[in-house]
Amino acid sequence: MKKHAGNDFTTGDIKSHILKFAVPMVIGLFLTMGYTIINTIWIGNLLGKEAMAATSVSFPITFILIAIATGSTTAISILISRNYGAKNFNTINKIIETSFSLFSILAVVLISLVFIFKNELLNLMGTPKEIFNMASSYLGVLLFATFINYIYSVINSILSGIGDTKTSVKFLILSTIVNAILDPFLIMKFKLNGAAGASLVSGSIAIISAIICLKRKKLQIDIIPKRFGFNKKIVLEILKMGMPSTIQQCLMPISLIFITSFISRFGADAIAAYGAASKVDYLAIMPGMAIGTAASVITGQNIGANKLERVKDVLKWGIIINFTTLALVAILVTIFPNQILMAFARDSKILVIGSTYLRINAVGYLIFSVTYVTNGIITGSGKTMVTMTISAVTLLLFRVPLANFMSQTSIGIKGIWYAILITSVFSTICSMLYYLSGRYKKKLVVYREEAYN
Repeated sequence: MKKHAGNDFTTGDIKSHILKFAVPMVIGLFLTMGYTIINTIWIGNLLGKEAMAATSVSFPITFILIAIATGSTTAISILISRNYGAKNFNTINKIIETSFSLFSILAVVLISLVFIFKNELLNLMGTPKEIFNMASSYLGVLLFATFINYIYSVINSILSGIGDTKTSVKFLILSTIVNAILDPFLIMKFKLNGAAGASLVSGSIAIISAIICLKRKKLQIDIIPKRFGFNKKIVLEILKMGMPSTIQQCLMPISLIFITSFISRFGADAIAAYGAASKVDYLAIMPGMAIGTAASVITGQNIGANKLERVKDVLKWGIIINFTTLALVAILVTIFPNQILMAFARDSKILVIGSTYLRINAVGYLIFSVTYVTNGIITGSGKTMVTMTISAVTLLLFRVPLANFMSQTSIGIKGIWYAILITSVFSTICSMLYYLSGRYKKKLVVYREEAYN
């Protein structure tokens, strides 16, 4: 890799760096979600609410697999950003080679296991009988598309680590366009399985294009399959940082399995409503997620360059940009919930349940404006165990039992919505207190080229 590849965030204005990194990433996140949104729109309008409920109940399972990919590849981004800040360019190529080898094997093993036990997992979630067979068949096809997410996660982490969020957007644009074209035709011919098939084909085309593009010299990234292997020291670093981050990413879908089982007590309409509303949720917080990742990468590069004093500006500008953006989103979601949800469903019962959820949790978007930045800084400093612990306490020890209890009170399903909001506030307080304590600055690792020889 030549030294001028990527973007150097160790000098210059932090506000500009955050925007430069986050804006393309927001576009990328929207395009990633484009698969699900396009599928949901066509499924809801062509196949009805039963099919929509089947996709909703399958989502937490694939979400876990994607969360494992996202969480574990976070370590790749941290390692590359640190070494980029320290100008260890040969080490970056070693990280790339090890990462592709490691995550290809991980993807095959995990997806195979889930495919074998997919019916047991659907039973565990309390999937209603009327949609069980449909959900099982759909999930089986969708798992093949999930493998694509693992390869993409590695590529995306490599590019993020060197500060390049523009390149991956090109691949996602291609993928989304192909998916949008294929979806209606495959759904009409193969019903619900056609939606999963469209994701598989479009994702495959994008990944093949990405690998070809990354091998071109103009990107200065060396991807040479014959050199792929396992550098033991890098594997240990990935496991050390990646395992807590992976667990953290998995905690959300694991808690979602429990939450979905609680929602299923209120019938298929409630599951479909939550499926639609949660997609709106995800779209709404995408800017926060992007800025959180920007905070992580910029923090990592500056730690590698031994410029820790710049992190305070990451916090300040990250929160200012995040709060302004998410406040606008919260206002729109509060005023126009039905109109937004109608993109995914037309059934009046689904709209009533879904709009109630959105109005209650719109306040949570403002909370996330702080959480994503502080968590990003903590992660960028390599303290992934801290963010994992906060998530574990929040989601499993607090959210799940609280949602179960409140859903059985007189407010019914609204109790679940309030439990989600309350626990989001708790998570933000914990993350901010840790940042303010300054403990994220302690025991930082210094990265040297010779350490990986």
